Amino acid sequence: MNTREKEVLNMQLVLIPMLAEAWKYSYSELSKLFRKYNVLSYIDTCYESYNSTGNQGIIEDLKEYIEMQGGRID
Repeated sequence: MNTREKEVLNMQLVLIPMLAEAWKYSYSELSKLFRKYNVLSYIDTCYESYNSTGNQGIIEDLKEYIEMQGGRID
């Protein structure tokens, strides 16, 4: 695993509890949502831009990404 892959993994791991709290989802519900909409891959794609974005901006971007694919965050 190269340095970038480790950094992306770290970001993904940091975002999971933040998203669960922000969206009031259990880890199981969040996991299903992530798999259905390929969220981890999207985080990898956006990694560089997310480094200069605050947590709230990332949460909103991920919500928009999911909703653009027909998902819904309650």
